[in-house]
Amino acid sequence: MTRVAPLAPPWSDADAEGIEAWGHPDRTYEPLLLVRCVQRHPRLAAKLRKLGEALYVDTLLPPRVRTIAILRICGLVGCAYEWGGQAAFWGPIAGVSEDECDALVTDADAPWSDAERVLIAAVDELERTGSWSDATWNALGDSLDDEQRMELLIAVGWYRTICTLCNALDLPVEGWMRAWPGSVAP
Repeated sequence: MTRVAPLAPPWSDADAEGIEAWGHPDRTYEPLLLVRCVQRHPRLAAKLRKLGEALYVDTLLPPRVRTIAILRICGLVGCAYEWGGQAAFWGPIAGVSEDECDALVTDADAPWSDAERVLIAAVDELERTGSWSDATWNALGDSLDDEQRMELLIAVGWYRTICTLCNALDLPVEGWMRAWPGSVAP
């Protein structure tokens, strides 16, 4: 099933607290398979959760921008697990349609704004080169200030790391998640 066996109930009090601390407070899904696997290393799990939370709490990056960037990096690295969770849960909250979610994997046409086209190209460039050119930094500056561009860099890098973890752990898409476009995972 996965390369690291997820913790199964009954959990210790400490593990239950760590597992339940992850995710949106309004979630209706069971604790993520990813979380139950990472909780096998509780100290690391707690550190990962803090950074993940920081990208959603008291943030300057607009939710739609953050979600498009996250879905794009998931698509670029072929992470069906994280993409599926983001597309199912955060896509609707951030106003990213199912067709737009899919287009971030398939490169299909979508009615992106000019700023969103710059954003998608910036994520592509970051994945390809590990940085942004001056032209990209400046183009992003038409819609994002310096602090938002730094948050964007961190969000893309963070989710690149999460995607690597999910792919390396060989996590299957969970039932509530969106299926990878074309129903064939990468």
